[in-house]
Amino acid sequence: MGFKQARSSSYWTRVGWPVLYTLILFLIQAQWICRLPYLGMRVDLLLPVTFGVALDWPFLPGLLWACVWGYIADTLSGKLLGFHVLSYVVAVCLVNVSADRFELDNPLYQMGLVGGCAVGQALVLGLFLILDPAGSSLTLSAWQNLFLRSIFMTLVTPFVIFPLLGFGRIHV
Repeated sequence: MGFKQARSSSYWTRVGWPVLYTLILFLIQAQWICRLPYLGMRVDLLLPVTFGVALDWPFLPGLLWACVWGYIADTLSGKLLGFHVLSYVVAVCLVNVSADRFELDNPLYQMGLVGGCAVGQALVLGLFLILDPAGSSLTLSAWQNLFLRSIFMTLVTPFVIFPLLGFGRIHV
């Protein structure tokens, strides 16, 4: 009886909590973040979550996680299909490549890697706006907003990742 209870608790910690947490953040992003008046504050909350899942899960389940949530975000976000899938898959691959070289439990390293992915997102969005046939122009202000978004995403990373990983990794 004790083993089964411990196993179900571990399953909840490893799978159930990340699914519920991601769903909550996705709803926050869909309902409130996208309505912020300043474009630089409209961060992608699922990128740090994907990073946190990739830290805790093996590579293939993390990759599946990135594809599923990226597809959901792409489907509901609009024009640039594949953007979120690509961003999240790159984040999972970056975690798996750098896990042996960096102390990824350290929030500063987490911020640096998620910030790098956020800059990559900004560059892809900027290129999309340049190449968009609908004629939307990319001004200096738009580039500033994209890079301010990257900085803001970097700053919120530890606060997004900590509820996912932090409680289980604190040793008193």
